[in-house]
Amino acid sequence: MRALFLVSHYGPAEAALVDHATGCGHQVDILDVQGPGWLQRSAPQNGHGLNRWATYWPMRSARNQVARMLRKVIDQGAYDAVFTMSLPAAGFAARYLEEGFVPVLWRGDLDFSAARTLLTEDVQDLTAAVDRIFLQDEYEFDKALSKSSRSAHLLHLDPRGTLATGVPMLDRRPSGPQVVMLHPEGVAQDRCEAQAGMLRQVAEHHGGTLTTLSASALYRRRDVHRRRPLAGTAAARLEGFTHVVLTGSSRDHQAVADLLLEAGDGDRLVVEETIGMGYWAADRGFTRTGRGARLAGALHEVLDLTSAADDGEDQGGQPSGPSSGTQPGQDLLRGYLAAMGRPVERSYEQLQALQDSGPLNVFFSTSPLEDRTDGARPQRVRNMATALDRQGSSVRLYSTPSVFERRAKLVERLLDSGRPAGLLYGENSTSPIPFEHIPGAVATLAQTMRRHGGRSAWFVRDLHWLEEFDGYLDEADRRAQMQHDGLRELQVVEAAVDVLVAPSDAAGTGFNALLERHGEPARTWFALPPAVAPQNTAAGLPEAIGADEESTTLLYAGGVSELYGLDEYLAALNGLDESLLLDFVVRPLEVGRLHAMLELHGLQAHPGLRVITESLEWYVPRSRRTIGAVLLGGSYARFSFPYKTMSLIERGYAVLCFEDMAIADFVQDRRIGVACPRSQDGVREGIQALLRHDLAGLTQAREQETWDVRVAGLIAHLDRTADVRP
Repeated sequence: MRALFLVSHYGPAEAALVDHATGCGHQVDILDVQGPGWLQRSAPQNGHGLNRWATYWPMRSARNQVARMLRKVIDQGAYDAVFTMSLPAAGFAARYLEEGFVPVLWRGDLDFSAARTLLTEDVQDLTAAVDRIFLQDEYEFDKALSKSSRSAHLLHLDPRGTLATGVPMLDRRPSGPQVVMLHPEGVAQDRCEAQAGMLRQVAEHHGGTLTTLSASALYRRRDVHRRRPLAGTAAARLEGFTHVVLTGSSRDHQAVADLLLEAGDGDRLVVEETIGMGYWAADRGFTRTGRGARLAGALHEVLDLTSAADDGEDQGGQPSGPSSGTQPGQDLLRGYLAAMGRPVERSYEQLQALQDSGPLNVFFSTSPLEDRTDGARPQRVRNMATALDRQGSSVRLYSTPSVFERRAKLVERLLDSGRPAGLLYGENSTSPIPFEHIPGAVATLAQTMRRHGGRSAWFVRDLHWLEEFDGYLDEADRRAQMQHDGLRELQVVEAAVDVLVAPSDAAGTGFNALLERHGEPARTWFALPPAVAPQNTAAGLPEAIGADEESTTLLYAGGVSELYGLDEYLAALNGLDESLLLDFVVRPLEVGRLHAMLELHGLQAHPGLRVITESLEWYVPRSRRTIGAVLLGGSYARFSFPYKTMSLIERGYAVLCFEDMAIADFVQDRRIGVACPRSQDGVREGIQALLRHDLAGLTQAREQETWDVRVAGLIAHLDRTADVRP
């Protein structure tokens, strides 16, 4: 087969597919549509290409001229098939190519805002031209729908068995570990430095070093010009390295990870569990993953294991066998062409929920999943969605109309065809849903689930828009409109679902106080607090970095404002032993105010003081023992369940809170910390109590307060109350 690849980027992802195609006996020419220019031609005399002006954005309206130019390229090359390898390339083909083509998009191609008008046009042109698009996972399906895709969404064919060359990637000589952290091209520098700083301490504790490198640097455009194979080129770039930590997510990450697995280096690979790479890991059966500080713990475990293996002990490796549904080793180009030829409806998506036959679960959130390991709302949404998936594959819906309407119709079709209904779980946001018809549509879907024997729950994050406080929606008309919209959303959805859910019992009490203040009746709430995500647990991090065994760190990670009980905390610290280490994790804009408060309380010159502006997810402790303070004031303290409580448990830190906070009973009943009086003496006594005692409940809490347990508890509650509602 003679194939033409249209690209706008070239790295390991594209190189893996081209090398495979060449190995199958196909001839592949590669044309960069943004250069524009040839990256590879099987026939050098085939000199016809694209004029540079053909890719200028004003020429998008001159479609006939560019189409004639592209027609000459196709005719002269006598190509049997055309494949596009990015969104810009697919948009280009959709506008100008007269023949059909195979649109392959990579992870990250759809990561752009509506302000990127040219990329938005590319999606619109693509989905108008083709009836199906190949994407890497269901998270990319979500993004395509949010961009108003009207095409079917199919998964990439499985590339495993196509990359094996027998070329080792990593050095296995018994020496100090030389770790390379591979990150996405263009990653934010502060995030990269924070991750690398934490991982470097692990490598140095094991007598090694850590270097950072872009994952895309393993294969560049210059390499395809020189017709270098991916495996050999990547091996040369990784020469001298013994271990790889793959952080973040990009178009090239999956190809790099598969290359390492097929080279037999899976036992020396650690992967950050982003949403996309989480799909990859689950499909490959790869378990050395983690998020935030857990990534450092995973690296520590791998370095321990491979050190033993290098000394002659057999530790086994990571699996790289086939997944269900695809045949490793197949001819991928012919496989893609066959998939293009099979009948498929434009509304079809290759979701796991369609492959399963058990009860159908539905997850709704106002905003989509986010690849973040900070922020209470995005973490809760992501963790609840994945926990519900583990109960049985779910269909995800968001408030964006293009996503909701297509997926809601799918749910209705599946239920009408006889699929048993499971649980519909929905979450609101911190503000009312911006699309007026969506609350009613959610209610209709909940009623449909009930008619088919299913149950439903609606989680209310907060009702702060009912509060009256300075600085929030000072314009009376705006405040009244938001309150009207929020109450309408609650009333409409509440009438259809089986149970309303709050972050805690205290939060439900607070919600009812606000509702009654606005003439609304009190509701009955089921408490569903935040939980522990096993992918975040990092209790072994202090050991992994060789932290001080004798010292104790007092950690404050939070805001510097009236909402926080920082004055009582700082006053209490001033009378404690100066051998204690004092760490403060605050936002950069609040550093100045914190230093002023430290000066006021005589702590500015404390020998153990450290102020950090990195996110808590990359916080590196200085001692084996850490006490974390969760201190809130006002009504927020009485009614909220700070997500940070669970973040501290995930890391194995004891918790100090005020006894009038909503989390006080949780902290004390589970023996994970101390709830103290809201005073200087109370805080000091609470800290001293924690210094005197080890808390056995932390380990138990990490095992029993998980998201899976939360979902199971919700389902059990719905089962118990199944006869309460008509």
